[in-house]
Amino acid sequence: MKAEKFKIKRRTFMKLALGTGAALSTGLSVPRFVEATDEIVEDSEREVFTYCAVCSGGCSMKAYVKYGRVVHLEGNPYDLAAGNPYNPKEGGRLCVKGYNAIRTLYDPDRLKYPLKRTNPNKGIDEDPGFVRITWEEAIKEAAAKFNQSIKQFGPESMLLISRSNDFLVRLGKAIGTPNFIAHQSTCFTTQQAAWAGMVMGSGRPWTYDLENSRYILCFGFDGLGKSKNQHVRNITKALSRGAKLVVLDPYKSITAAQAHRWLPIRPGYDLAFCLAMIYVILTEKLYNQEFVEKYTQGLEQLQDHILAQKYTPEWAADLINTPEITADTIREIAREFADPANQPAHIPSHKRDAAGPNYSNSTKLAQAQITLNALVGTIDRRGGTILPRNPRFPSFDNMFPLKEGLSFPTPNRKRIDNWEDRGRFVGSIHGNFATLPYGILNETPYAAKTALVRGYNPLSFPDHKLMIQAFAKLDFMLCFEIYPSEMAWLSDIVLPEPHWLEISGLGVRDYHSLYPMIAIRQPVVPQLYEECKGFSGVIVDLAKEMGYGDYFLDTSEGGSGYISGSKVQNKQMQSVGSSLNELRNSPTGVWQPPDPEDRKFKPQEIFGTPSGKIEFYSTLFAENGFDPLPKWQPRREDISDEYPFYMVISRPPMHKMTQTQNNVLALETYPENAAVINVSTGKRLGVRDGDEVYVESRGDGNVKRKIKLKAKLIEGIRPDTVMIYHGFGRYSNLLTQAFGRGANDGDLIPSMSFNEMKNLNDPGMGACMQDFAVKIYRA
Repeated sequence: MKAEKFKIKRRTFMKLALGTGAALSTGLSVPRFVEATDEIVEDSEREVFTYCAVCSGGCSMKAYVKYGRVVHLEGNPYDLAAGNPYNPKEGGRLCVKGYNAIRTLYDPDRLKYPLKRTNPNKGIDEDPGFVRITWEEAIKEAAAKFNQSIKQFGPESMLLISRSNDFLVRLGKAIGTPNFIAHQSTCFTTQQAAWAGMVMGSGRPWTYDLENSRYILCFGFDGLGKSKNQHVRNITKALSRGAKLVVLDPYKSITAAQAHRWLPIRPGYDLAFCLAMIYVILTEKLYNQEFVEKYTQGLEQLQDHILAQKYTPEWAADLINTPEITADTIREIAREFADPANQPAHIPSHKRDAAGPNYSNSTKLAQAQITLNALVGTIDRRGGTILPRNPRFPSFDNMFPLKEGLSFPTPNRKRIDNWEDRGRFVGSIHGNFATLPYGILNETPYAAKTALVRGYNPLSFPDHKLMIQAFAKLDFMLCFEIYPSEMAWLSDIVLPEPHWLEISGLGVRDYHSLYPMIAIRQPVVPQLYEECKGFSGVIVDLAKEMGYGDYFLDTSEGGSGYISGSKVQNKQMQSVGSSLNELRNSPTGVWQPPDPEDRKFKPQEIFGTPSGKIEFYSTLFAENGFDPLPKWQPRREDISDEYPFYMVISRPPMHKMTQTQNNVLALETYPENAAVINVSTGKRLGVRDGDEVYVESRGDGNVKRKIKLKAKLIEGIRPDTVMIYHGFGRYSNLLTQAFGRGANDGDLIPSMSFNEMKNLNDPGMGACMQDFAVKIYRA
């Protein structure tokens, strides 16, 4: 796709995003099935409330069905947490990925029945030779393989590689494995650590009330370009109300293109800019004195630290070394940010922006950003980041305690990814993709032999090819999937799951939620393929076959048989004074507190730190051996004569990570990725638009980190930087649309040994996803 396709004037952008929906926020054409909305809606036979599972935003939606098929999806107008107005006349919105989900449901490449590998060799070029097997055969063989590993090598030899799921966690605890491994070190643990250490004690917020912001300052945060419904609608509303948008990003993202000011900062140097902003605000006494005095602690320590380190704008400008960013630029932005006329002003940071786990200094950047937001008083205040207000469901163990006499074994403290060194700031049911291949390949601290994998693609791991070697070393892999993905390609048995438009569930509203809200998920249509089975039920069946069935007995009052997803959901709804049936029959598809007083926003005055205040000087960080104040730290790897380019990774707005590259509607607008470089860089290298180039990072032993893809030349990127969109380089030839398109950015990202991670002394244990340099040359 040409970069020019994303170009659109700010005023036109706002009209499109607010009037026609977030699908247009990228400057893209609305899908044809969206244009015919009125006719389709009037002609449909049935409307069903559900919520989207494309991303973690989980926007509530209405599905329209005719002749037993989904013909249209639209946003639920009652879902405030999706940025909608609770006004059916104004209508609900979805992002382009949400609208495109119908095509995923009806993709003929979907998995339809269990598969077993016949080729013992595993690799990119090794066809698995899948054959069809029955569910009974699949469960029996998987149970036997897992039990054999547990008996011979201990429970820690079994890895559970998945996002957190109550049923899977219960199985892992019953087995006694410590190895719950998920993706968060590549996603958000750096921000989570800073929020836990400075504000919340644990966890992190996901709600940004940007529609009420008057000054939005972004460091790599591409809220418009990632096409998340909530971010698109709220930033757009803010702009329509006269808010100023300033973006620092080495690449002119969609958000940067709509900004009043774009500053192409040197990658990994955002921390210097923020430290200098703090210097200006403190020395000129521009901070919100009332908020700081009442709700924060450690201002004097922060002032002494910033002054002693001499984090002046001149110091920062010298480090950043970018013509567009002078000391005067930094002073100007700091003064604008703190100006009472621009309040509320805020720095949003979601996941993989500069404060995400991209650099060795990302956690410190997150500390600095929280500091700046606290100085202007926009933490848990309208126009800023809102702390979680989720419904307080009882835990799985409280709802379904173990039967009398049964207990969980004590697991080995050591983990295969060294996550036990994480400290208290990130969750145990998380994990470190950056160190996982090192642990498996070196059998450190022990041998890993089997893995149950769900919801992940090896393309998303750092050092993708090394991760393939690690997966190939395992004796057995069981994969749960919807598609014949690359993870399925490497697995021994693959179990097909239903599409989210075919199943039930509850969605707690984490995003843009000013008070507790819950959305209902209902089967919109019957399952297309009878042999697809829901994950929780399969885990219970697997547990019974492995001999752990008693851990899933329904021991709740009046309960019988085994725990099920619907039993969990009903108990969750009962805990908020409702029921699953009541929500299913709701005229809005969402639950909210019935008392209007409970729906009023009430700012938090006591925070989760030991002092009960927002801590500029984090006592929790200090107690655990980490820097309690934001402090300058350089990148892990900077550019050099041999590797003269920074690399940044982004995600195209019409694709979701590695999940949508087989969706023909998404491919119509972005069919493959490219090496995006500056026009001047192309001239210097003798590379023209569309030429094939190699992008290469430092090798490591037998692993050669090099990819080949087409060059895309634009003006909107630093001359010393290359940008590559994530999600391509697909090698499963069972994906007939995605196969062979583009290249995988993960082939260039270095992994880490345990010592390399430990030496970073990072409480967020970030994977440093962009903290490396590359060279580019003609293919």
